[in-house]
Amino acid sequence: MVTIISGEDESCWYLDTGCSNHMTERREWLIDLDPSVRSSVKFADNSTITTEGVGKVMITRKDGKTAYMSDLLYVLNMKNNLLSLGQLLEKGYTVSMQQNHIEVYDGQQRLILRAPMSRNRTFKINMNATVIQCLASVNVEEEGWLWHYRFGHPNFKSLGQLSSKKLVSGIPLIHVPDKTCEGCIVGKQTRKEFKKCAPKRSK
Repeated sequence: MVTIISGEDESCWYLDTGCSNHMTERREWLIDLDPSVRSSVKFADNSTITTEGVGKVMITRKDGKTAYMSDLLYVLNMKNNLLSLGQLLEKGYTVSMQQNHIEVYDGQQRLILRAPMSRNRTFKINMNATVIQCLASVNVEEEGWLWHYRFGHPNFKSLGQLSSKKLVSGIPLIHVPDKTCEGCIVGKQTRKEFKKCAPKRSK
């Protein structure tokens, strides 16, 4: 599921037995973040910080498939990503530490991750977390259509008034095109009338 690294990296996760929850500062990794879930996290120096929500992270496995790590706390100003071994045990995983290595198995005793012990007696792994992006691209030949889409498909006469009356700064002079917007046709269709009497189907 994961690969082992020898140096520090932004994708580095520390396997921690004293950590009660998975935690990260990387907001771009989190999916379905629920900011209403707030809790206090206490560190080793007795300092506390309030979490900014809880979500899940999508991970790309070595075989190319994806998996999700759920119930992950979003904590600001964290220097490292923490993976709670206790939380893994609660979810049915098995942890084994031997020969300066740590191994985690799932419920079917399949090896999920394996990491060596570093020089400072810690275990760290590199998980390929996927950055979630939402990108959209619209190819328009005329600038008037771009403003038509941008303002939610209004009629071109109204768009022309925005330009002529200088109600919107930066909008160009817009002419009514010859073709019709397909989205407007679908969105403004009227429903079929309800028949006053239903035809009999029984014979």
